[in-house]
Amino acid sequence: MDRVSEDEGVRIGTAEREEAQALLSRQFSEGRLNPDEFSERSAAVAAAVTRADLAPIFADLPAKPGGDRTPDLVRARDWRAIVMALIPLVALGFTILVPHGWLAWLALPVLGMLLYGRR
Repeated sequence: MDRVSEDEGVRIGTAEREEAQALLSRQFSEGRLNPDEFSERSAAVAAAVTRADLAPIFADLPAKPGGDRTPDLVRARDWRAIVMALIPLVALGFTILVPHGWLAWLALPVLGMLLYGRR
């Protein structure tokens, strides 16, 4: 028996099933599965006992969902997330150092809408 066949016969545990379910959910959220297919495949993931049981569930799906995104889009998200993480610190500084600095907290939802609003 070769190594690949041995690996396929290995029993899986809860962690592997949860990882497979998360991957399946991601595939569904990216539109590769309809609700019925997602439901059927989710049941198959829950019933899987070995790695070989999981293989046919993902056979017609890409290994890494979301791989077709361009690096520019990923970079764009990164700088926006950094800005959103730093704004509360700036607002806290205003709250402590400036009279009526608490008004800086009002900038959070406005900035969020500007950065993450529909385009």
